[in-house]
Amino acid sequence: MDYVLHPKSEIDSRIKKLKDRMDDIDGALLFQAVDMCYFSGTAQDGLVYIPRDGEPIIMMKRSLVRAKEESPLEVRPLKNMRNLKEDLGIKTSATIGLEMDVLPCSFYFRVNKALEDASFVDVAERIKHIRSVKSEFEIKLAKEAAQMLVEGFSTVPDHIKEGMTEVELMCRMESEMRLMGHQGSLRFRRFNSIVPIGHIMSGSSAAIPSFLASPTGGKGTSVVFPHGPGYRKIKRNEPVFVDTVGICNGYIADATRIFSLGKIEPELVEAYEASCQIEEAIAREMKPGRTARELFELSESEGARLGYGDFLGGPVGSKCGFVGHGVGLELDEYPVLAPLDHKIQEGMTIAVEPKIIYPGKGVLGVEDTFLTTSSGALRLTEMPLEIWEV
Repeated sequence: MDYVLHPKSEIDSRIKKLKDRMDDIDGALLFQAVDMCYFSGTAQDGLVYIPRDGEPIIMMKRSLVRAKEESPLEVRPLKNMRNLKEDLGIKTSATIGLEMDVLPCSFYFRVNKALEDASFVDVAERIKHIRSVKSEFEIKLAKEAAQMLVEGFSTVPDHIKEGMTEVELMCRMESEMRLMGHQGSLRFRRFNSIVPIGHIMSGSSAAIPSFLASPTGGKGTSVVFPHGPGYRKIKRNEPVFVDTVGICNGYIADATRIFSLGKIEPELVEAYEASCQIEEAIAREMKPGRTARELFELSESEGARLGYGDFLGGPVGSKCGFVGHGVGLELDEYPVLAPLDHKIQEGMTIAVEPKIIYPGKGVLGVEDTFLTTSSGALRLTEMPLEIWEV
């Protein structure tokens, strides 16, 4: 797989979109690696400053050499944070936007000390909304990630065996995708979240709850990593839940399918079929102008109509509260298909994931990544929807 750099025209377009949303601030000072990469083309260690008026300033500590190779913009060395005001040309009593959803307090205190007469506001919401709409450059990479994922799913029947652990099956699928160019890890913006590239869980372990902002949890491998695949052995005639991501040059596609060794009980098959119907209903209505709230309410009403209202998204009292999410450079992007007023726009890549969770039995659910277009939602992760019986 080629090592793709972000072209200057792409970076310039992104910066303009942020500047168009900066009427109330003098500049945006970014430290989070993914945001820095989005607006500069490099995720090296440093900062990106985007003034409302004037050219962006990229300052990197390590690796300066790599940053200069990767970014189409001018990159300067960052020696310390004490001289930020002079280095960035920030005026007295400026209003500066910071990524307050992810910025560590220690960074904030250092910035506050260097810019002691400045005031600070949160710029994260603006950035997340900008990033939610993908360019043609980004859509191409998302489509390649989706194709990688489809090919990855196609290898599961070759590897799944009775008696193998969930971790072993995850390793084998991951190995196949690493050979295709998968980067092997993914970005998740939410604080204190560490995420493997997939959840492969079998039978009842798929329904074990955990801390992650996800419909599913899983046992995981330790108390420090308490979610995802664990050491439970895969058995015949039970659902094997496979939820994983493809990643192409940082861009993510997300999908879920159910596998089984032999047939699973009819009640669970019916639940899976209901999940597919709910996904189809959401995709049919996922058009520009609709809101995330409307799509979430549609999911809830369809789940109730089909008789799964108490299990969709988790059992009563443990529901995850959403039925889909944007994907891009991070797994948890906007829009979030939840009781929120996020507007659906053309050019969004959205993972729709109605999961029906039966404690003690397992998880039945489907997930696909869709591209929103002017005429409706286009499924990027195009592969068979039925249960993959081996």
